[in-house]
Amino acid sequence: MKKFLLLAGVACLFTTAAEASVSQYVAGKISYDFNKVKVKDSVNGNPTNLFKLNKELISPHVAYGVRAGYVRAEIEGNFSHPIKYSTEDFNLNLKKYSLMANVYFDYLTCTPWTPYVGAGIGYAWLKPVAHNEDGKALDKSQYNFAWQVMAGVAYDINSNWTADLGYKYADLGRVRKNFGFGVSKMTLRDHEIVLGIRYNF
Repeated sequence: MKKFLLLAGVACLFTTAAEASVSQYVAGKISYDFNKVKVKDSVNGNPTNLFKLNKELISPHVAYGVRAGYVRAEIEGNFSHPIKYSTEDFNLNLKKYSLMANVYFDYLTCTPWTPYVGAGIGYAWLKPVAHNEDGKALDKSQYNFAWQVMAGVAYDINSNWTADLGYKYADLGRVRKNFGFGVSKMTLRDHEIVLGIRYNF
């Protein structure tokens, strides 16, 4: 049995070395997002309100990547649906998108199953649009440094198609916005369950 396991491990290493040439892939993903937005309002520097906007949304993602052995690198575009919040005299529509550069480390098992971990950095485009009680719209775009970490497992359906299920934590930074009646500071963090499909060239 020990000899068999040793031979299997050696065969796996040779297989991995043979597949170490660079290949490309494209991916489409859909995520179930638990958006955690912490909002702190203040007037003349004095805090007036602190609350959280916890919204559950479904969002699409696309990616292009390259793979060499254990390592994958990709560019990922995230297109989150807006987070909406309303009261009797105030409406907020928070748009958020991001472009990330990700690196993954695949744990090759010589089976169709491949666990992985990864991390990414990039930019988030955030645009809060608010309407006050007079109907006046106040908006301003902001670009933030963003980062994320991922973990999951992939399954090779065949030589071209791979299914992927994973978890992602993303920090999109903060938005500081003066809506005329005071300053709002918003902190944006996401927990996501991501289901994806990759086509390997």
